[in-house]
Amino acid sequence: MKKGSLKRQAMITAVSGALVRAVGFGLRLWISRLLGAEALGMMELASGAHLLALTPAAAGLPGAVSRLTARAEDEAGRRRVLYTGRQLALWLGLAVTPLFLLLSPALARLLGDERTLPALLFFSPCVLTVGVSSVYDGFFFGQGRALPPALSEGTEQIARLATVAALSAFVGRVTAAYRAALPALASSVGEGLGLLVILCLAGKTPSFRRDPALPALRGQLLRLSLPLLLNRLCHTGLRSLCGVVIPQRLMAGGLDRAEALTRLGMLNGMVMPLMFLPGLAAGALAAVGGPAMARCRSRGAECRLALRLLVSALAAGLACACGLYAAAPYISVLLYRLPELTPLLRAACPMAVLLPVQQVTGGLMTGLGLQKRSLSAGLLGAAVTLLCTWQWTPHWGISGSLHASMIGHGLALLSELLFLQKRMRENA
Repeated sequence: MKKGSLKRQAMITAVSGALVRAVGFGLRLWISRLLGAEALGMMELASGAHLLALTPAAAGLPGAVSRLTARAEDEAGRRRVLYTGRQLALWLGLAVTPLFLLLSPALARLLGDERTLPALLFFSPCVLTVGVSSVYDGFFFGQGRALPPALSEGTEQIARLATVAALSAFVGRVTAAYRAALPALASSVGEGLGLLVILCLAGKTPSFRRDPALPALRGQLLRLSLPLLLNRLCHTGLRSLCGVVIPQRLMAGGLDRAEALTRLGMLNGMVMPLMFLPGLAAGALAAVGGPAMARCRSRGAECRLALRLLVSALAAGLACACGLYAAAPYISVLLYRLPELTPLLRAACPMAVLLPVQQVTGGLMTGLGLQKRSLSAGLLGAAVTLLCTWQWTPHWGISGSLHASMIGHGLALLSELLFLQKRMRENA
């Protein structure tokens, strides 16, 4: 991909992402006020389990489809990749969705709060729709076309906002369990409409059912996606496990159940979304950088591209972290109406630097075919995070959980950067 084309696609993705993220942030702020911290904590518990169910269908396939689409020589080859990836996503989604519904009551008990059951049930339709939609996203990004995924995501966020607005009048009349399920219902509606949009934009894909190349392509997609899938399982499993462990360890430190859920809601529902703000830029860089890296024909081009993307992600993260640190008192009081959130928000600011750089690094490693290396780095970070969360949370409260997450992400990022450096030196 030419330099100008890369910049153009990154700009389209970043600008559209900024608009979508602005709507999403406004929606999350509204939801946090609408639900209250305790219901928000219940929603975060259910969301962790929901993301774990999404992972088999939505984690590895998009990156694999994007890489193979970028390497395809003609339109027929690209459509063959899309057809095969969509077929795999449908199979996985149809297998996981009934299983998720069947296990939802047991999952609610396992999460430690049976009031999460309505949210789990409302989340279940997303398992199929997100899997198929993410394959189409990978197909478009592999071609260097950022606009269709952006339009799909914009539709999704607007639909979520409209659903919350339509149901907000009933929030005061239902229990906390059903208040916590409102974002799940909005997500299912939004994901369904977003899928319809991207299907229309992609047009009709011919059937390759009798194509003799299909089994080999299916095997290639599975081989490429498996490390990505395991890596995402590591991250989402960690989030789900920490969602269960953190309240338990907070209660071991002396808090009651309601206060522990409130603290979890403050961290995962209020603070951490702000740390993902640099993802407006980093997500765009990772989405277009991975396929661009796959298309590079020389190691010099790979090095230049990697350096440019990593420096851009670091700059975005540092700027956002400084802004959040300075604005923390105003965000806590004016947006969330929780002055006690300020110290936690300021303590989390290093995450605004770690997360975007790690996001871009993951995209680069996928483009280079280093998914297994990325998986080992993710496993290391997850193990350290979980161990530190268990040890620190009873003594330092929710700040201990935050610092445990920072240490884990930092170690995973350092490992990935070392793998990238080794790859560049070996092929210099």
